[in-house]
Amino acid sequence: MRCLAAIAAFLVLTGCASLTQEECLTGDWGGIGQRDGAAGRVADTQFARHVKACADAGITPDRAAWQRGYARGLQNYCTPLSGLNEGVEGRRYRNVCPAATESAFLRGFQIGLDDHKAREDVRRVQLEIARLRARNNEILSLLATDDDPALRSELQSNQSELLRLQLELGFARAEAARARRAVAEFRAG
Repeated sequence: MRCLAAIAAFLVLTGCASLTQEECLTGDWGGIGQRDGAAGRVADTQFARHVKACADAGITPDRAAWQRGYARGLQNYCTPLSGLNEGVEGRRYRNVCPAATESAFLRGFQIGLDDHKAREDVRRVQLEIARLRARNNEILSLLATDDDPALRSELQSNQSELLRLQLELGFARAEAARARRAVAEFRAG
């Protein structure tokens, strides 16, 4: 337990800084900017984090070198396939792509986001079905010792809801399959 607490504390402390002190001292601002752009991070926000992270080391990041690297990174990020991958993962788009590449990125992003949403809908319905089945098992256990009319009514209501959810799950799975095909077609070309 102490080991887990120590690991959690380490992750919290290291997660606060955007860069290590060594990265600040090395000063590969073009490479750092490229990494930030390729990750689709918001330029002003991310650079401000770097300024704060390097202040303790007495280092001021080179904004111009970072910006050139950031622009190169955005070339990798602002592609249709990258947009697709971001959407599939359910990540937010932070409006970082230049106008020339944004519409292609967003086309892929929307297809990926539709896939993510469809899979989430399937999971949501499956969880609701599992919850209702668990509750019905509880009710059946209680009814074995007490024939309570309110419990019988809840059981009947839950059974009706389960039928509705099974139908909803079928539709959700069909939509998830359609979205998965759209992702595959987009990746293919």
